[in-house]
Amino acid sequence: MVSFDDVRTALADRFRVVTAALSADGREVLLTGPVDVGLEVGGFAVVELDDERRLAVQVRSARIVEREGADVDVDVNEPGLPVRSVRGRAMVRTLAGSASVLGVFGDGRFAATPEVAPFPERHVRPATAAETATLAAALTGTLDVGTLLHTPAVAARLHPAGFARHTFMCGQSGSGKTYTTGAVLERLLAATTLPIVVLDPNSDHVHLGRLRDPEDESPVAQRHRRAAAGVRVVRARGTGADHLLCLDLSDLPLVAQALLLHLDPVHDLDEYSALRRVTAALDAPYSVADVRSAAAADPETGRLATRIDNLGIASWDLWRRGEERSAAELDVSAGRCFVIDLGSLNTPGERAAVSLGLLGRVWMLRRRRLPMLLVVDEAHNILPSVTADPLLSSTADLGVLIAGEGRKFGLHLFVATQRPGKVHPNVVSQCDNLLLMRMNGSTDIEELSHLFSHVPPAMLHRATTFGLGQALFAGPIAPTPLLARVGTRVSPEGGADVPTDWAHAAADTDVLTYPHEGPESS
Repeated sequence: MVSFDDVRTALADRFRVVTAALSADGREVLLTGPVDVGLEVGGFAVVELDDERRLAVQVRSARIVEREGADVDVDVNEPGLPVRSVRGRAMVRTLAGSASVLGVFGDGRFAATPEVAPFPERHVRPATAAETATLAAALTGTLDVGTLLHTPAVAARLHPAGFARHTFMCGQSGSGKTYTTGAVLERLLAATTLPIVVLDPNSDHVHLGRLRDPEDESPVAQRHRRAAAGVRVVRARGTGADHLLCLDLSDLPLVAQALLLHLDPVHDLDEYSALRRVTAALDAPYSVADVRSAAAADPETGRLATRIDNLGIASWDLWRRGEERSAAELDVSAGRCFVIDLGSLNTPGERAAVSLGLLGRVWMLRRRRLPMLLVVDEAHNILPSVTADPLLSSTADLGVLIAGEGRKFGLHLFVATQRPGKVHPNVVSQCDNLLLMRMNGSTDIEELSHLFSHVPPAMLHRATTFGLGQALFAGPIAPTPLLARVGTRVSPEGGADVPTDWAHAAADTDVLTYPHEGPESS
C-alpha cells in the first residue's frame, strides 16, 4: 500500500522548485527555491552569474510560500479497494525571499559593490565558509566581538569608527546584555584610544579594570591588562574605590539644586527666591547643611530650611565630608575610562543627582571637542521616557540634548536598556547603531523596525529566537548587518543572575510523585 508520506515525497520530487535568483535593478535580488535550500535571514549567499563571476548577496528576508500545483494521478493498486488511482491537486511549498548585493567574486578576488547589471534567473546557493571569510574580511571592521551566527568559524568584527554615532542596545533580562556590554567595552579599551565614561546603575561594570584570571598571559589578556591600567572606578565611601563618589551641593547648578528641593520658580516663588539669595551669599564649595543653616538664621528664608529637613536630603551619604575630594573635580574627558558606580549609592535621588551633575559637566565642557563614549547602562533608570521625578526628568532632557547636539562636539552615546519604550524616545531616535539581543515582545520589535528602518525587518524578528549571547549588530558599526555570537570576556562579569541551586532537590531527597486524580467533585 502506498503511504501518505510516499505520495508526498513523490509529489515533492515531481514538482521540485528550481533554486534561482534574479534581479531587475541589480541591487535587490529575488530568491526562490525549495524550503531546504539553506538560505537563512542574515546569512550570505552566492549567485552564479557565469563561469568567471559569482555575486555575493546577503539574505534580507525569507518565507515559506504555499501554492497549488497541477492535478496529479496517484496509483493505489491495493487489493480490495474499489479504485485503482486517485486524482488530486498538489500543494507546492517553496522558499521565497530577497537579498541585497554585496559585491562580486572574480579574477581571484572580491570587489565590494552595492550594484551590478540586472540579471535573469541564475543558480543561487549558500556561501561556503571560505567565501564567508572573504566577505567578512572585506566588509567588516577590526573590532572582534565574537563569531558569525551562520558560520561560527568566521569572526564577527565591527568598525570602531562607527561608535562615533550614537548606539542603542536592547535586550530583555537574561539575554546576555550586561555580558555583551562588558565585552564591547573591553574591545574598545584594548583596540582604540576613545575615552569612555560609564554610568553604571547596577554596579555591573566595576570590574572592567581587572582580569577574570590574573594568571592569564594570553595576548588578549596582556593587551587588556595594559588598557585596564587606565580604568578608574568612582564609588561611594566604604567601597574601596579609586575615587570617591561624593559631591558638594555647589557642584550642581542652581536649577538642579531647585529640582533637588522640589522647587518650582513660578509655583514656589518665595522659597525659590530664598534659595537664590542664600546660595549667592555662600562661598563655594558649600553643602546642603550650609544652605540649611544660612536659611534657618533668617526668618524670611526659614521655610527653605524646613523644606530641607522635611525632604531629608542633608542626610544623604553622597555629600562630601571634611577633606574629601568632590567627584566633580574629576576631569572625566581627560581619563581613559571612568566607571561611575551609581549602584553604590543608597537612594534613587542620589543616583539622579549624580547623573544630572555628570551629564551637565560633560555638556559644559563640550566646546573642548574631546571625543568621549558616554555609556548609559540600564538607561531607563537615567533617561526614562516617563517620570514624575523632576530631577530625573531634567536628567532625561539633558540626555536628549546630548543625543541631538553632542555628536558635533565628540560626545557619543551608548545607551543600553531592556525595552525601547522605556527610554526617552528623543534619545533612541538619534541612535544610528543598533545592538539587539533576545526580545520576546513583538510590539517592541515593531517599534524598533520604525526607529531603525535601515535594518531589514526579518533580521529584527530573528531576535525573538536568539539564544544567550546572540546579537544583531547594525548601523555604522556594521554597515552589513551581522548576526553574531558574542565572544568570551577577559574581565569578570557583573550582573549575572543569582544561581538557582535552590531548584534542585537535596542529595538525600527522592523525587516525589503526587496523586494525579485531580480535585474531588463538590
